[in-house]
Amino acid sequence: MMLASDEIRDKTIAFSCNTGAGHLAPSLSTVELLTVLFNKHLKFNKNDPFDTERDRFILSKGHGAYAYYIILNELGFIPDFEIAGFNTEESSLKGCLTENPNYMIEASTGSLGHGLPLAVGMALSFKIQNKNNKVVCMVGDGEMQEGSNFEAMMLAHRFKLDNLLIIVDANELQAMGKVEDIALSNQRLAKVMKAFIDDGFYEIDGHCESSINDVYTQFYENKNTNFSIMFANTVKGKGVSILENSAKHHYRCPTEDGYQHKEREK
Repeated sequence: MMLASDEIRDKTIAFSCNTGAGHLAPSLSTVELLTVLFNKHLKFNKNDPFDTERDRFILSKGHGAYAYYIILNELGFIPDFEIAGFNTEESSLKGCLTENPNYMIEASTGSLGHGLPLAVGMALSFKIQNKNNKVVCMVGDGEMQEGSNFEAMMLAHRFKLDNLLIIVDANELQAMGKVEDIALSNQRLAKVMKAFIDDGFYEIDGHCESSINDVYTQFYENKNTNFSIMFANTVKGKGVSILENSAKHHYRCPTEDGYQHKEREK
């Protein structure tokens, strides 16, 4: 089946609003990035989440997992009852990602700064084994304040991990405010990250599916000498006006402000 970004976004909003769960805003900025990846590029086996030939996707910003849950449900990895019972004792899904190989969730990433080091280790392992598996890791711009990420990039550069793609969900906000008011602005962060590699750095609109697809295609065609970086400029809370670019809605569910979600017509 082909995933559609507008449907994924709609179901992601419903997923949060139906349960009163927060962390909707950091999930909505990931929709197009994830949809294009799972539609056209990431290699996996719908019938076997343990397939050793599959690529690995690590969502390091594990608090922004709702669109990821919806996509895994659409693909048949996460059963419907887990989605319906989310935020209750009826579901094993958590507000932050918890490793579940049965659902093709590769790592627990509720604590920020862990996903990229894990991804580097996976990519290096594939290189040592002379395997062609790719590793894609999505980090948040606020998360890039963790020093572990820069240590991981140094290793990735050292071992020329051209099988690794880092996606930065650059929505300019983190839990406590704007990234530029807490650490580096995204303009400066992009320059710092670009310095790690000689080619394979792409700064794009993270909601433009054609631009996203172009980057994935370049990465999967192995045209770069080292690891690749997609610096995706996105809108936090994309698709819900009261959430968009709102620092206070990092965790706050829009239903707390009287928002009522109307599911899109088929």
